This record gives sequence, structure tokens and C-alpha cells, in this order.
Amino acid sequence: GAPFKECVTHGWTVDGEGKAMHKSLGNAVSPDEVIKDYGADMLRLWVASADYTQDMRISKDIMKQLSQAYLKIRNTARYMLGNLCDFEPDRDLVPAENLMELDRYALHTFNELAKTARAAYDRYEFHAVYRAVYNFCVVDMSNFYLDIIKDRLYCGAEAERRSAQTALYHILDGMTRLIAPILAFTCDEIWQAMPHREGDDPRHVVLNEMNQPFQDYDMGALVSWTALIQLRDGVNAALEAARNEKKIGKSLEAHITLVRAQDQADNLTALQEKFQDQWADLFIVSDVEVSDDPALYAQGSDTPIAGVRVLVSEANGDKCERCWKHHPLVGANAAHPTLCPRCAKVVQAIHL
Repeated sequence: GAPFKECVTHGWTVDGEGKAMHKSLGNAVSPDEVIKDYGADMLRLWVASADYTQDMRISKDIMKQLSQAYLKIRNTARYMLGNLCDFEPDRDLVPAENLMELDRYALHTFNELAKTARAAYDRYEFHAVYRAVYNFCVVDMSNFYLDIIKDRLYCGAEAERRSAQTALYHILDGMTRLIAPILAFTCDEIWQAMPHREGDDPRHVVLNEMNQPFQDYDMGALVSWTALIQLRDGVNAALEAARNEKKIGKSLEAHITLVRAQDQADNLTALQEKFQDQWADLFIVSDVEVSDDPALYAQGSDTPIAGVRVLVSEANGDKCERCWKHHPLVGANAAHPTLCPRCAKVVQAIHL
């Protein structure tokens, strides 16, 4: 009998303009050339990214564009690997109930990716797997989660750092298993470089089961997180405008004022109750305050949250030389005259 249960066939392979390939036209693309220029994984990624129910287009421009997407996936994994250098899962994994909420939210976003990718594999929609992984790396990881946790990974106390590393480990482990059927060589490289738990087969990623979504990190509707991300988009737009006007340099040089309209105050109140103590970290600024001043509201820039505007000003206090945040109490600890209170406490704990 046949050595397979099912067989998927694809459309005609054509050039970038949709023309059939002929030697006489000089528009043929050889797999050997693609492998020489980009590597075998890029050829596999092109196959997976194309909708095989239609004619499949390939050209140097298409491969160049796809190589940028590949690098985004690879570099996301590389960043996570670099921050797991001292992490041993069996020793350092933080139980789900003790994780910081941002880390639980990141694992929730991975759960959504796992559901999407596994369902797409079941339908043989490999392009949907590629697109979901790429969007996850760009939107959920690089532009949001990895950006925010950088300070905690580099400067936070050990318990906070281990919480972030736990999420990074689960996400890298799961993402590598999910995309291994497509990026076989890249995922094997990641698997060889990353730490593993007892019971995993360290020889090769494909010798391990593909992840099911984590049961412990399903956070329900997440309405408040959706609104928080919208608010952050508004803050980022205001920060970019302030940078262009040379009001600030890096975002950590900024003090943010969120101003709410009296008749729509509830739109910010719920977010304030949940996130106010995390806002500076989530927005990657030095300080955040809330105001009801109508005069300030008139000066502020709009956000996607109705009745909430943003003002950007210079951060208060001096710059901490360790975390680069500005704080009025930099130098308050005489033993560490160039550090903010948080960094002074962490450094003292390291040297105990």
C-alpha cells in the first residue's frame, strides 16, 4: 500500500507575475538556487506560506520579502534563548498561580496561537500556521510582551525575573514544537540550544509531542487587557510625537499624564483600578499620573479609549544609571548614589 494516509496536491508553480515558467523566458526559479541563497528552511517556508489551492508564485522578490519574515521569527526565538541562559526549568519554573499577570497574559496569547495553528494543521492550511506564528512574533511578542519585560529581565529582582523567564520558556518550547514541521532545521537549532525539562527528548524537537494549549493560563474574555493595549497604542503615538518634537529622547525620559473627561471617566476608572501600579512598566516610561483637569484635557492628544487623552512631559528626577528610569529618589540610598530605590534594593540583594 501507499506509505501515506492522505496526499495533498498543489496548484501550478508560476513566476512573480503569474506567468508559467519556461527556460526560454528565463523566469524559472531553481530550488538549488533558493537553497544556496537562503537555505533549505526558506524553501520550506515558501511552500508553507503559499496557498497551494491557487497557482503558487515564486520570484526573487517574493523570497526576499519572505526572508524578512523568517528573520523576525528567528530573531524572536533568539531573544528568548538569550534570556534563558541561566534558566533550568526543573529548578526555576514558577507555578502558574505565582506568575505575574503580564506573564500569564503572554501565555494566554500563546494558547490562542496553539489553538489556531493546530486547527490549521488539521485542515492542511499551512499558510495559516505560518501567518499565525509570524503575527504572534511581531504583534504579541516583539511589539508588546518582549518590549515590556526587557526592564524586568535585566534589572528586576530574582522572583520577577524568574516569572518572566517561565513564560519565555513555555512560549519558546511551545512555538518551536508548533513550527518544527515547517522550519525543521531552524527549530532543531533552537531545540539544541534551549534548556529542557525532565522527560523531554533532547535529541530533536520532532521526537516530542506538539503542544496542546496550557490549561492553567486561560484568562477568559480579557476585556481589560484589550482596552489596556488600545490605551498603550495611544500613549505610544503621543510618545512618538514628543520624540519628533524633541521634547524627549527615549521613552524612559517621559512622564505621562492620562487625562479623563468627566462625562466619560468610567472608561479609565476600570483600567486604573487594575493596572495603575503597572502602567509605567507597561508603557515603558518613568512615571504615569491620572488627572481630571479640563484644561489639561484640552491640551492632550486623543487615544483609542473615548474620553481619555495623553500628555507627555519630561520625567521627574535624575536618571538611574542601572535601569535608565528617572526617579526623584535617585541617590537616596547613600551606598548607591547613582541608583533608584528599586535598583539599590536589587543590587544589595545580589551582593548579600
